Amino acid sequence: MEIAKQIAKYEDKGFTREQAEVNTLMEHAAVTIFSDFPDAFVLFGGATLVLYHESVRHSADLDLLCRATAPPSHEEIIASLQRELTPVAKIMELGPLHFQLDLSNSREGRIFVTAGADRRLFRVDLTRLGSAIESEIENHPVEGESGLSAVVKSVTKELLLLQKAEAFLMRRSVKARDAYDIQLLNENGAVLSPNLRAHLQDTILGNEIDSETISNRIDRIAVDLCRLELKPVLPANIYSTLEEAQFEPLRNALRDLYKEWL
Repeated sequence: MEIAKQIAKYEDKGFTREQAEVNTLMEHAAVTIFSDFPDAFVLFGGATLVLYHESVRHSADLDLLCRATAPPSHEEIIASLQRELTPVAKIMELGPLHFQLDLSNSREGRIFVTAGADRRLFRVDLTRLGSAIESEIENHPVEGESGLSAVVKSVTKELLLLQKAEAFLMRRSVKARDAYDIQLLNENGAVLSPNLRAHLQDTILGNEIDSETISNRIDRIAVDLCRLELKPVLPANIYSTLEEAQFEPLRNALRDLYKEWL
């Protein structure tokens, strides 16, 4: 797909021009990584929702779960990204791209992709935390520029729902973006299978999360928090509809998801 058409595809969904360019770069980054390292990773997180599940919430993180016992080195990943993203950025007139490795967190590291001196575009997060259930991995055959093709492996929308359900309960602070993603997945027909609900049950019981705690976290999806977190990352029409409803659709989606534990 031509770069201009890719950017237009995201703009038509309500993303700003800058967000559409970042989405296009992340899409090419995913194709590159899964072309060069086809069995090393599984894609999950917010970018997966944007790329494959029609989300309009901007996410500047490309989350990769390492599944290989000997994953590629950071240097190999950066070399692949630099090779394929540099000509794409040139077409977009973004200026030179820079790839900075950060090993300061407890995960497997992250790679920041910036344009020029200080414009941070997105980051590639590498992690071994958690696990992907093999039956909940799906394939997305895609093509990049110059005939580059790959099969991008991502978690299913059902496993994304489980991961978001666990994240909403386990984060130190409540995140409105988790609530929005849960509502989106709910609208897209994602339902936890008995097996996935059992995983959620284990998380809730293992961490001694009671109904009052769940209710309190749902109640914290209030106007001020949603305005702060969601207004910058949602198209204006989508955000205004939610705000007019006082974000009750998000809270309703959460109540439905956790109904057996409330």
